[in-house]
Amino acid sequence: MRLAALMPATILVLAFSSPTRCEEAATHDVSLKLNDLQIVLDGRTGAIRRLEYPGPGVLLDADAAEAGLVDAAYPIEQFEPLRLSARYSSDVAIEQANDRVVIRIKRLGGSRANFALEGEVAATVTLRQDSDARSVILSCEMENHSPRSVRQVIFPDLRGLVPVAGVDETILKSCGFGSAPFRELRVSDSDVWYAVDNSNIEHKSGGMFATMWARWLDLGGLNGGFSLFPRRWGWDAQTTTIVQLRQATGKLRLLCVHPSEIKPGEKWSSGEWVLTPHSSGWAKGIEPYREFVQSKVKRRYAVPKHIREGLGYRTVWMSQGQPADPTDAVWHFRDLPGLAQEAKDHGLTEMMMWGWQPGFDASLPAPFPHVGTEQELLDAARECRKIGVNLVPFISVLQASPKTAGRYGLKIPDNNGWTYHTELIPRWNPPYATGLSCVQVGPGNAKWQDEVVEACGRWAEKGIASIGWDQYFTTQDKPSMQDLTARIRDQARKIDPESTFSGEELWNIEVDCEWLDYTWNWTPYRDCQAYVSVFPAPRPNINIKRSVAETRYGFMDNLFLNVWPSKPDQINGSERIANVPDLSATLKVCASLRKKFLPYFTDGTLIGNCLMPNRSPGVRLSAYKLPDRLLAIVLNDGADSELTVPYDLAPWLSGHDKFTVTRFDEKGNQIDSAEAAKSGTIRSPKLGHLEMCVLEFTPKG
Repeated sequence: MRLAALMPATILVLAFSSPTRCEEAATHDVSLKLNDLQIVLDGRTGAIRRLEYPGPGVLLDADAAEAGLVDAAYPIEQFEPLRLSARYSSDVAIEQANDRVVIRIKRLGGSRANFALEGEVAATVTLRQDSDARSVILSCEMENHSPRSVRQVIFPDLRGLVPVAGVDETILKSCGFGSAPFRELRVSDSDVWYAVDNSNIEHKSGGMFATMWARWLDLGGLNGGFSLFPRRWGWDAQTTTIVQLRQATGKLRLLCVHPSEIKPGEKWSSGEWVLTPHSSGWAKGIEPYREFVQSKVKRRYAVPKHIREGLGYRTVWMSQGQPADPTDAVWHFRDLPGLAQEAKDHGLTEMMMWGWQPGFDASLPAPFPHVGTEQELLDAARECRKIGVNLVPFISVLQASPKTAGRYGLKIPDNNGWTYHTELIPRWNPPYATGLSCVQVGPGNAKWQDEVVEACGRWAEKGIASIGWDQYFTTQDKPSMQDLTARIRDQARKIDPESTFSGEELWNIEVDCEWLDYTWNWTPYRDCQAYVSVFPAPRPNINIKRSVAETRYGFMDNLFLNVWPSKPDQINGSERIANVPDLSATLKVCASLRKKFLPYFTDGTLIGNCLMPNRSPGVRLSAYKLPDRLLAIVLNDGADSELTVPYDLAPWLSGHDKFTVTRFDEKGNQIDSAEAAKSGTIRSPKLGHLEMCVLEFTPKG
């Protein structure tokens, strides 16, 4: 029996109170449509058997035994792995109205029928249309009327997801990565222990030390898919997502894991989860999440102009922190103006100093004498500023050293801390070296905070008002890292309104995005297009040593390039950019293109490759949308050739049928201009490997 969605104000209740297991009885499907998402529920269990949406087509297709909805861990002495799940249930009522469906499961069934369970655990799941006319809101409430605790909840539990764009092109995308799970989670023919094979992978949200960064994800291809996120923010519980490829069926299970314990007599609520099906690529599905983020972010300080507009920044590692060694200094303060000029010539607007003074000292003492005097540093900072490059000291004060720990009544534990040097063996923390052993002081130590504020204020008054922060450790403790940041930034902004505050972002990007201008994280290029598309700040960095490819990828994705080439066998940031010719030439190309098309990068919305309705060989594309025009940067990722670039402007520039497309080479020179339809293909000029061209679409008439 298949039931269509009913007229408004009509409610249908299907109730099955027989204890018979679902696979032992006939299945009755319940079909409904919420905001154009066709949903088919198993009428006996309430589990989701099918999701279908115009564009991508079928998103999920599961048989009755495999269908998912809600699942819970319910360990008992006889069988610790026992699960309670909708698909094992039978005492279910489905209440359907025009804008929602409510699934009431009086007793979640067990994954093994041979164990008698006392009491019952009930679940109520609601799927309703969102007011945005495109999303479906999922929520779940559970009540534990049993004598045991529920130890974990899985909701939403989406089982039977299919590769809508094929195995290779169906992408799981988050703010911190992109992967192809239908391909990558296949178990290899080589023998591995089943408990750790690659059929499962766990992703966590939180910050840039987590895989997802934020709580949003998308599964689909350029033809469409769906996005999913919970309406949670800040210090709300983070999300854990497990992706599991069922080897027998080739279908995917997406588990949203809540490590919640529901004790006997307690209730639990999932809150609202927003599922947005979409045609076109991920950049269309992320739009409700962008609106959600924008409603939450309240920045106290505008991102300085030179950070918004710059291609990136330069990091110089002044020394390895060994002032008694006459060969230790890599750079001297007198070198900084020349390095700043080189940075400026390559589009870099900020320069970060590492290894310029003793670390783990909140008083921020005088610089190492072997790299220069304090006055030489201040003179260099002024010269750099005249050139147009802001000089920033990187400080590491969250920890205390053996020399400073006593100020706070602390003792250094038995550890090596952060001891490293090119001539130690191994370079990182050999057992015999403890020169940078440490203990954490901040961020909640009030005395320490006062000392840091005083020290930062002292340097700001002398002419260095910006700060790069090691381990930006936000917490809910009082006084918090956020309180400290406000004190530092308030006094710095009074002296230098364009001063910056950057840092190594750790655990909570939803909090940190209100305080940091850009990040200094240890990361190569990675797919964080979704983050750039949604979050106004901080600009995420990637570290560029010599890679031309990663430089170009980072430029295309509007990342903040941390350029720090090194000499062979020497420390990071020890080489001049000019001595790495390929990198130097690439940076100049990227800086010139950014300057020419700057409004797209500063005010546009990154939609990545979603301008294309399908992949094309050799084409790597990042597009940016302004209200009335669109820019596409095309890179040849293959052999030298002309490229065929498919495009569809309809999802991005509505209200127009004809456009003008102008082609530019990677030096910014116009090649030609022609009329273009709303969709079609465009040929690029002949491009070498990693060479770029630019396409600009503007409405005609």
